[in-house]
Amino acid sequence: MIHNDNTPALDTAKVSRGALFCILILIFLSFTQISEAAPTGQLAYAVNGFDENLGRFDWNLYATAIKGTNDLKAVALNHKGMYPAWEPNGDLLYFIQWHGGQSDVYSINPDNPKNKKRITPISGTYRFLTASPNGKYLAFNGWTMEQLPQDNQIWLLDLKTGEMEAVTQVPHFGWPYSFWGISWAPNGRRLAFSLSRPGWLEHLYILDIETKEIEILTELNKDFYPVWSPDGRRILFFRWNREFDTFCTIDIESKAIVPLFDVDKATGYWADWSPEGDYMIYSRWGTVYLYDFASGETEELVEIDGSVFVIAWLRDIRILPVEPKKKLVTTWGNIKHK
Repeated sequence: MIHNDNTPALDTAKVSRGALFCILILIFLSFTQISEAAPTGQLAYAVNGFDENLGRFDWNLYATAIKGTNDLKAVALNHKGMYPAWEPNGDLLYFIQWHGGQSDVYSINPDNPKNKKRITPISGTYRFLTASPNGKYLAFNGWTMEQLPQDNQIWLLDLKTGEMEAVTQVPHFGWPYSFWGISWAPNGRRLAFSLSRPGWLEHLYILDIETKEIEILTELNKDFYPVWSPDGRRILFFRWNREFDTFCTIDIESKAIVPLFDVDKATGYWADWSPEGDYMIYSRWGTVYLYDFASGETEELVEIDGSVFVIAWLRDIRILPVEPKKKLVTTWGNIKHK
């Protein structure tokens, strides 16, 4: 007698269908998580406004954690300061503080902001601060108290030795040229910066830190505040126009410029990339917005009593122990995703 037993085949088919069902569920959950993903990280920025703790109008440092919730809190770090820049791992926040007509670079631990440390060995007039990706150097522009404004250059500060070195030799011909932003490339080998030239034009440049060679990126325009993308392929910048201004990106290799959107003039715009490069955050006076590169949509994140000056976005979320006595955050927009 011949007996046909199809049970193993049926079991195999059931297992295959079960495995396929599990895979489909995992794929569905993955897409759900992607679609519901929200930006996270830590923002640091300076605010020009009255601070209850400091008791004066000044540029004061604040931080805000983005956790994908509807409850953003601005934490006052209670330090007068401008041009905040995160150490790559987030343990320190660097900034420039003015005192007696001069300035220095300082650092604080954002978890314990009372411990302020002076970084620069000599005071001067310094602006536009950026930290190297390996956390070993700071770059900023300016001149020391022993120099003249015409000696304005880009400096590298070795955080281990405390030594400062001017890495540009821009000829001034007696005219104090101004820098308008500095940003470190993710590979750590180059700096992007904006520099004013004769004719009141501001061009974008790239400096090779090792060779000291300078490459020009843009010409015949007024281009400000370059910020290098996390993947190192593009630079975000701000282009001045007669009737309006425009946020743009430029491809490092092809030099192709892509305008993002126009904004009204003279309203204090500052911007930074999200750590993953899929969003841009920018300020307009005291309001901070989030721009989605994929959808082209803009959402209002936070409204602050004062004027925001420079925004730095850190990847890691830090839970700051200090809660603000007075809420500066009033709104959190619903982030839209395609």
